[in-house]
Amino acid sequence: MPGPPKTPTRLRVINGNPSKRPINKSEPKPPTGVPPTPKHFSKQEKYWFKRLGEELDCMGVITTLDGMALELLIGAYVEWRTHRDVLDEEGETYTTTTMTGDKLIKAHPRVGMMADAWKRLRGMMSEFGMTPAARSKVNANTPSEIDPLEEFLKARD
Repeated sequence: MPGPPKTPTRLRVINGNPSKRPINKSEPKPPTGVPPTPKHFSKQEKYWFKRLGEELDCMGVITTLDGMALELLIGAYVEWRTHRDVLDEEGETYTTTTMTGDKLIKAHPRVGMMADAWKRLRGMMSEFGMTPAARSKVNANTPSEIDPLEEFLKARD
């Protein structure tokens, strides 16, 4: 069973590197900014990609390398929204009659599909720090701040 996920280097530096493990001085630093919008996206997906990309860029948590992750987030949201719209129109249950004539109330199949989309959406939102709890764990790279990792590494040289 794997342990907890690795703590980002920047967060370890801010916390004083409590584990005292060596810090990766050559950790990749992809360029910040909104990745290009996928060409295959629908109009709705393009809207959300642009909107969330800009908001995440303002928060300092997205890089040009994060395009696929943002695409997964948008895909899960649009899928969830589609299921929600259908359920709003058709209802979350339906009635069926058994061979013996009894009536059964069953959950609409889209209820399960919506729940699956929500799990994926929630996971991706957490990755980008888009929930209150997740924001407390995310380190933002804002240009106006001095990078603590850089300062720490300069002080060690």
